[in-house]
Amino acid sequence: MKLTLGCIILILCSLVAFGCWGNSSPTRYYVLSPTVGGGVAQHDANCVSIGVGPVKIPEYLNRMQIIIRANPNELELAYFDLWAESMSDAIPRVLAEDISRLLCTREVVLFPWRIPHAPDLRIEVEVIKMDGVPGKSTDLEAWWSIVSSADKKIRVSKRSTYNEPVAASGYSGLVRAQSRALENLSRDIAGAIQNLK
Repeated sequence: MKLTLGCIILILCSLVAFGCWGNSSPTRYYVLSPTVGGGVAQHDANCVSIGVGPVKIPEYLNRMQIIIRANPNELELAYFDLWAESMSDAIPRVLAEDISRLLCTREVVLFPWRIPHAPDLRIEVEVIKMDGVPGKSTDLEAWWSIVSSADKKIRVSKRSTYNEPVAASGYSGLVRAQSRALENLSRDIAGAIQNLK
């Protein structure tokens, strides 16, 4: 039986496609999580109200793929390990949840606020760097400010850097370490708020 060149090409393409499909890795989705313990956040009418945002992130984080650092000038994208939400949503959400567990608050809202009045204090954050290497460590570097809504004055302005070890070699360990780095940032912000009283 003679096979034409077209039939051979079709068979080879089918085999390649089947092989690639059969060996493809399943896509996994990850979320940053608040890591501050202590149970339910404390809310009291006599406590401070806090607004988190705006939070700026570098453009390289503005994608669904998890980013790892190959070397100081090279980044790699993990094509089968993706964020379940954008970093521009995840980072402020985790900061707000961690801070609400660290302080007595009347309310903690995310920018832009949809409340009839501005929160007492506004936390503005600019993430400069947030990446790492599975099985090694992750780095978080950020500028942050605490602004009083009453007089629009910056009460605190700092640049903070955090390095968290990554115990596991997979992306789950990297994401847990990044969540811990955000907890450390939240603790520094909460401590600065307490010192304002």
